[in-house]
Amino acid sequence: MAELEVGGSSNVRSGGYFIVRSIGECRRCRASTPLIALALPPGHQTLSMDTEDAHEASTPGIWESAACSALLFYVETLPESVRRRLPEYAQAYRYAYSAESQGSYWANHCAGCGALAEDHDLFCEPDGAFLPMSGARTTDLELVWIDEPIEAAAGGYSCDPVFLATAIGT
Repeated sequence: MAELEVGGSSNVRSGGYFIVRSIGECRRCRASTPLIALALPPGHQTLSMDTEDAHEASTPGIWESAACSALLFYVETLPESVRRRLPEYAQAYRYAYSAESQGSYWANHCAGCGALAEDHDLFCEPDGAFLPMSGARTTDLELVWIDEPIEAAAGGYSCDPVFLATAIGT
């Protein structure tokens, strides 16, 4: 499992974060299973790369403040303090290889059968666990504020998802 290289492989950071809790249905065994996601409040920072120099690994990026809240997915690296905390909220959230996405990331798994729950299905599909399309579905989501720093590498970033912006008042 890759360790977080502070200032190296991360592309988002914040002084605190939310754990978003939900319940979803396993696409293999159809059982209900707890799911979690990580979200950042407005004011978090994102690493911006100069597009002309982005291909050069030695080119440092610039940290910029984001006015929106954000939901992270395809999370590749997390600090040890965050990794130690996550089992309190979903024991089946772990680093794994996805044949579908052909990469490894922190992913939800079914608590019953252990099947990986693809981030695309949870975050990008309408009425996925973290993309509710109705007000009734947003009440199924619970936000837990964690008052500690986070620095991570996320391949997916959803700016101001409606349920999050409503819940934190942005």
